[in-house]
Amino acid sequence: MPRTRFLLLLIAATLAFIFNSGTARAQAQEASGIVIAVLPFEVNADADAQYLKESLPTLISDRLREAGFRVVGQDRVMQLVDEQGFEYLNLQAAKDMALLAGAGYSLYGSFSQIGEDLSLDVRLVEAFGLKQAVPLFVSNKGLINLLPAVDELVSKVKLELLSQDKIAAVEVRGTRVLDKDVILMRTGIKTGDIYTPSKINADLKNIYALGYFDDVKVNVTDVPGGKKIIFDVKEKPRIQAITVLGADAIDSEDILAAVNTKKGAVLNPKVLSDDLNTLREMYRKEGYYKAKIDYKVEGEGPQARLNLNIEEGNKLYIEGINIEGAKQLDPDEIKAQLALTERGWLSWFTKTGVLKEELLERDAAAILAYYGNRGFIEAKVGEPEVEIKDDGIYVTFKVSEGDRYKVGSVAFRGDLIVKQARLRELIAADDMADGAEYLDRSVLREDMKALSDFYSNYGYAYAEANIQMDQDMENKTVAITFVMSKRQKVHIRRVVIEGNSKTRNNVILREMRLADGDQFSGSKLQRSIVRLNKLDYFSEVDIEPVPTGDPSEMDLKVKVKDKNTGMVSGGIGYSTSDGVFVSAKITERNLFGRGWNFSLNGGWSSKNISYGLDFYNPRLNDSRWGGGFGTYWRNEDYDDYDKETIGGVVSAGYPLGEYTNFLTSYRLEHYNVTDVAANAANDIKKMEGPNWSSVVSGTLKRDTTNKAFNPSTGTLNEFTVEMGGGILLGDDSFVKYTYDSNYFTPVFWDLVFHWKGSLGFIHDNFGGGDIPSFERFYLGGINNVRGYSSRMISPRDTSSDDRIGGNKMLYMNFELLFPINEEFGLVGVAFYDMGNAWNDGENFFYDTKQEDGQDLMLGLYKSIGAGIRWFSPMGPIRVEYGYGLDKLKDSSRHKIEFSMGQFF
Repeated sequence: MPRTRFLLLLIAATLAFIFNSGTARAQAQEASGIVIAVLPFEVNADADAQYLKESLPTLISDRLREAGFRVVGQDRVMQLVDEQGFEYLNLQAAKDMALLAGAGYSLYGSFSQIGEDLSLDVRLVEAFGLKQAVPLFVSNKGLINLLPAVDELVSKVKLELLSQDKIAAVEVRGTRVLDKDVILMRTGIKTGDIYTPSKINADLKNIYALGYFDDVKVNVTDVPGGKKIIFDVKEKPRIQAITVLGADAIDSEDILAAVNTKKGAVLNPKVLSDDLNTLREMYRKEGYYKAKIDYKVEGEGPQARLNLNIEEGNKLYIEGINIEGAKQLDPDEIKAQLALTERGWLSWFTKTGVLKEELLERDAAAILAYYGNRGFIEAKVGEPEVEIKDDGIYVTFKVSEGDRYKVGSVAFRGDLIVKQARLRELIAADDMADGAEYLDRSVLREDMKALSDFYSNYGYAYAEANIQMDQDMENKTVAITFVMSKRQKVHIRRVVIEGNSKTRNNVILREMRLADGDQFSGSKLQRSIVRLNKLDYFSEVDIEPVPTGDPSEMDLKVKVKDKNTGMVSGGIGYSTSDGVFVSAKITERNLFGRGWNFSLNGGWSSKNISYGLDFYNPRLNDSRWGGGFGTYWRNEDYDDYDKETIGGVVSAGYPLGEYTNFLTSYRLEHYNVTDVAANAANDIKKMEGPNWSSVVSGTLKRDTTNKAFNPSTGTLNEFTVEMGGGILLGDDSFVKYTYDSNYFTPVFWDLVFHWKGSLGFIHDNFGGGDIPSFERFYLGGINNVRGYSSRMISPRDTSSDDRIGGNKMLYMNFELLFPINEEFGLVGVAFYDMGNAWNDGENFFYDTKQEDGQDLMLGLYKSIGAGIRWFSPMGPIRVEYGYGLDKLKDSSRHKIEFSMGQFF
């Protein structure tokens, strides 16, 4: 060490020793008598945190000053560091710096950050080496918690430098029921803290405020290592039993379940007070607004009985609802919009007429909306006034109507991406203007949404449609201007999939109508949700647009939750067509998570035995083609013959647009007809013996429904042509055409109207041949005209009177669907059916006679009925009752029918 530097250190050390020794003795080791030099810190973190090299020592210095210490200024410290030329700091350098700065202690160390974890590793060094350096360590998470970490470091410095008592132990005495941890959690002290009488006193108050104690005392004793804090508590009585007295309108068990005070707990007046308020609110909701509820404690000592005393009083109903200020609109029509209703003669049963206070604000808003939708754009509704009298409750809504306005004109301005004429096609506000109708705000809201959705289809995901209304107070009209703001056009940066534990990403992505790099489209987003839902692989589907920070891009987060798509089932049941049956089935609609459909099934009944295996891949190698195969064996017992069949089918499909698909298949089967009745029809006798059937089919299917099961909107249409025989060879020769159409639409409330129509025609294949009777048309049963026995609606053979099937058929179903329990998928249905099958030479609507010879209106058998449908874990289940309105020979007119399978 150079001689000059040594002399400077010696002089500084002497001065510091004299100063600190005198100060320490004079101020009895108070914080103000201690001088600390905070040295530079080493920062081990990324580039974004290097600023802490300068700011961290300053921050620590400021907090030490606030704690009462004298701290050497940072400018002085950095000057000394530069003068001494320290390359790095160690214990000796820290002592030298403390002496040069005239401080009794120096503080140095490092700051480290790894991910979210940060730490301060510090050494507190005494200038003269009379005490060993004290290591101090603090850790926390996130730079946002750096200041709390510094405060903890300062607390540890203060604890080391000031001779304050520490808390050596904390104890709770006197508890019998309560866990001591409940009390300790209420305090803010712990072993090792500095003993502070004011803080101990505050903790005593906190313990008492728990409400479980009649008395709380604190004792402080000296023990090795510091102070021992003892909280002595005296618990309130323990509740041995709770009795509800006077309750009639509400069951005592419901009351006991609603309160937080329980048997075996310590009596707590604060909790009891909250419980009484809870019970008063329960009674208010039931209409008992004058109910009086209090409690009484019986018994002294550690055990007591709690009585909840209830005086219910009379139940009060809403006797009157007054719309004060309603002049231009009928008050009765306004009251029809309210959720609250006046008392009726069935209120005791329907529970209407009870005041539910949470609905008051809702009804006030409903009145304001009702006026706003009828041209009263200045209408105001005051706070509802409730008056509770002895005879009932009276509610008053005060209304200020203002003037009534019609729509004068409609215009557009702002960012118009198409001509105004095109935008007018999207809205209904211009119709109000053309018809000089009163302004309807609900129409404007729908128009704004329609315009925003339209813009989103052109990539403007954040487009907004706002409304400017200009009043003409003289003519009482409003000029409507839609102000369009298209904002930035948005593209999809990435499509991210979450939540799929089974289904593979490619199965999900191929149903998406938006992909990486595509321009955003609201309609394609909604279509993607519909397509994913219609896969029926997921219990939950949600697509969330996620901002990326770039206004021209967004991510799409596709969140799904896989559900069970496989099923192993078996059972014994009853079918209206087959009687008692036994079935077993293995099905997987999403095999290996690849979207493959596989099933293996068998069924046994008194009339039929069948086995089958089917496989279908809807997207071969993720192409647009689908393909599959199946094989089956059946033994069927008909009224006039038996039929044993073994066969196989190969199929393929290809989409022809977003909603339309083309499906084709080829079926080859061998069947043997035996046990033909002697009086059977000639068409049936011709089939006796072994036969081959070679059939090709093609189907066009267009599906715009919103769900796979129980849809509420859209259409489903199928047109199928089957050809057997001819160039395909085989014994069966026919060409068969069928067309099925379904239409779904919501009507009102939650009701859905469903119409299904089916039309069929069959003729000989070109070149002649026989049409097998089982390929002809038979109606009756749960799948077409309900109420009549299965396959009983059919033309008859003139000689044998057997049903031989028609070469043409027509039926229609009119259904009204309504939810029974949405959570369990229960749906009710009421229906009206009509249909018939006609023979060769008979036209559609041919005047078929009923069993009693009367004319059949339109030549169609008709029925009415109702039923329940359940989307069960085993698949869609239908139980329906039908009543035939016309008389049909050998057929019942009352049928309760059951089926499991697709609803369409």
